[in-house]
Amino acid sequence: MFNKKLHELLQEEFGKRGIEQIEIPFYVKENLSKELRIYQEKALKYYYANFDSIKQRHLMFNMATGSGKTLIMAALMLDCYKKGYKDFIFFVNSTSILEKTKANFANKYSSKYLFKENINIDSKNIEINIINNLFESKDECINIYFTTIQALFSLFKNERENSLSFEDLKDKKLVFLADEAHHLNSDTKNKNENEIKEGWEAIVKRAYESNNENLLFEFSATIPQEFNVLEKYQDKIIYEYTLKEFCKDGYSKRIFLVKYDNNELEYRFLGAVLCSLYRELLAQKYNIVLKPVILFKSESIKESMQNQEKFIDFIDNLESLHIEDFYKNINKESDLLNKSLEFFKKEYQNTYAKTIVNFLKNNFKPLFILNTNDDKELEKNQILLNSLEDKNNQIRVIFCVDKLNEGWDVLNLFDIVRLGNKKSSKAITTKEAQLIGRGARYYPFKSDLFYFDDEFKFRRKFDNDLDNELNALERLSYHTRNDVEFIKNLNESMNKEGLLFEEEKKRVDLIVNEKIKEIIKNSKIYCANNKRIKKRDLKNFSITRIEMEQKIKGLQIPYFSNSIKESEEKFEEIKEEYDLQKLSKLDNIDNKYFLKAMNILGVDFKNINENFNFESKKDFIENCLKDIYVCFSKKQKFNQENNLEIAKYVLENFKSLKQRIKQEYEVSEFQTHKFNIGNKVVFKNNDKFEEMNFEWLYHKTFCFDSNLEKEFLNFIENKKDEINKVFSKWFVIRNEGFEEFKIYDNRKDKVTYAMGFEPDFIFFGKKNKDDDNFLSIQCFIEIKGEYLAGAKDTWKEEFLETLKGKIISTEYNKDLTLQSLPFFINKDIKINDKFVSSFDEFLI
Repeated sequence: MFNKKLHELLQEEFGKRGIEQIEIPFYVKENLSKELRIYQEKALKYYYANFDSIKQRHLMFNMATGSGKTLIMAALMLDCYKKGYKDFIFFVNSTSILEKTKANFANKYSSKYLFKENINIDSKNIEINIINNLFESKDECINIYFTTIQALFSLFKNERENSLSFEDLKDKKLVFLADEAHHLNSDTKNKNENEIKEGWEAIVKRAYESNNENLLFEFSATIPQEFNVLEKYQDKIIYEYTLKEFCKDGYSKRIFLVKYDNNELEYRFLGAVLCSLYRELLAQKYNIVLKPVILFKSESIKESMQNQEKFIDFIDNLESLHIEDFYKNINKESDLLNKSLEFFKKEYQNTYAKTIVNFLKNNFKPLFILNTNDDKELEKNQILLNSLEDKNNQIRVIFCVDKLNEGWDVLNLFDIVRLGNKKSSKAITTKEAQLIGRGARYYPFKSDLFYFDDEFKFRRKFDNDLDNELNALERLSYHTRNDVEFIKNLNESMNKEGLLFEEEKKRVDLIVNEKIKEIIKNSKIYCANNKRIKKRDLKNFSITRIEMEQKIKGLQIPYFSNSIKESEEKFEEIKEEYDLQKLSKLDNIDNKYFLKAMNILGVDFKNINENFNFESKKDFIENCLKDIYVCFSKKQKFNQENNLEIAKYVLENFKSLKQRIKQEYEVSEFQTHKFNIGNKVVFKNNDKFEEMNFEWLYHKTFCFDSNLEKEFLNFIENKKDEINKVFSKWFVIRNEGFEEFKIYDNRKDKVTYAMGFEPDFIFFGKKNKDDDNFLSIQCFIEIKGEYLAGAKDTWKEEFLETLKGKIISTEYNKDLTLQSLPFFINKDIKINDKFVSSFDEFLI
């Protein structure tokens, strides 16, 4: 278990005096160009409390993205200078962030310059002096050496003439400031007693420890959750201000999700520019200076450049009819878009569509578009990106891939548009969540028509007055294709980033039940799984018609519609919409739509017919495509436009399956290995775990995803006596994502081949008739809500059925028998009849 964090120790140290009573010195406040917010003052008060008592020299400020960590750094520089420190080494993770940071600390003409134009301490004017080595340091200056972690590492590992070296550090009092410091933990994360590695982290530590008066201040919004990293920072975190607190306190925009059923990019283009124009004109109405910015996010540099050209072409060819048609498809729930229509009609009446087109063509010219992917324009782009709020900055649209996920300070970003359709992954949605966190920064505004005090200017004002049209300036719109899987994964990533107004995830220690420890101690236990071990190159593989049809069978057809929905994103767990899917053939779609789709897509029938021997296109359509079972949404309407889109989607998938260079995973045979789970650490929401008293449950603490899992546990508890009659030793383990129990579908004739999952529970047992202490049975059990037990997850149940009675040898020369049960769906015996009857058979 971790000790108390530093700021908690300081609370004890100061007791009734209270840290709040500490005064931030005049020379700090008066030399900053911006006023400190309440939480920033609190962070500095903990800093002063530390130096008054504990005197910890290495501190971590764990503060949310957008909370103004750089202003705290500027305050620390002023205070350290007062304490006698004149030389500061400031390092970040990337060159792009570095250029922006230099402007913040050293460019007096930048709107984001952090100091007053004239810094005055003890009646002396202090200059900011950027240095390339410590020999350039000047008295009565704040000397800053700006670098990246990588460059600093290279500098000290490969010392060169006229550059910073370890020798320079002797007898120097230095302050090290590390921004985005979560990157500075590679050595700690990979800590291995048998391997001592001098990486980035070790080099920085060595430099910091070169003088026992040196100071090291780290800043990060996201501290890695590995045990070693958390242990490292347990006595260094001086102040925490989470993204959740930041948002809850009103310092962020509210986040709304705009979901487009139509897959065409033009819909997202138009939705975003209409929202942006509405905000711009609304701000003008209230005498608010605002130029809203849109960010279009693509999946590759090539796609970003292509999407930029598509956008320019789209604006060039925009007509009034496009505006009118777009608004016809707006869902009633789409609050912002509906309000924009009301606003436009009220202001411009019957000519609203024509007026909008003129505005959009003027406001979104190529001159006002910036693509951040050109490294040759990096320096110029950084200046533009760092000054988007400035009056003379005309950029309205940004096209990017990944360059803006970290270290980007922007307040007037109001629309983020996901243009890609790549399948969701944790890596993708984590980056999206980081970007959303940056876009959610609040744009402070005031108007001649109303008054707010200075502090309230930086916070949301209309949470309790949602009818006020100005709440449109307090929301961020995230535009995306209505992809259920992506949105579900994004919710999880947002949760991890802190943009979820729920209980935070906390560390839970899973301790093995004492009774289970005795079973393990006195038994020989093996568990079995298979592996997805490698890819096989099948460039020359000739796919058969049967395999092709099997691969495309069960294809999930997106819901094709022009409907657009908008809702505030609470980032709560959402129910997947797979219960809305139904299996159906394509035989209700006329041949003409497939033929037209083939022409549009440029499908070469000779190429597609290779190895298949279809007599004609008609034969291919009627006896292959229209004979395959696919999944449709029950909401899907079949009309001329939608039928064509469905035909195109099916053909595109068929074509890609046929033509791509196939690289597929191979699945190994099931193998046994010694059971060695032990105590574990997981991170769960506060309301997701509780102590359980079941003597047969492996861990004392049970982390549940649904009440259905509790129902299953109670079912086992009620069956305990029956199980004891058959098994002399047994226990059940809740699978908390343990790799030991992940299994992969090894049925080569199935489209789910090589897909993996982690069964929810695993039963281990030894029957009474067995004489030795070998637990010879391992049974996989999956809990499944009724809405998931259908089309999406049927393959799991079918695959588990194939494992029944499978016998695998162990090195102990004993056979381990695998068993499985159907899905546990409901505690109701009638609904769960299949599971109950199979469980009774299991006990025979």
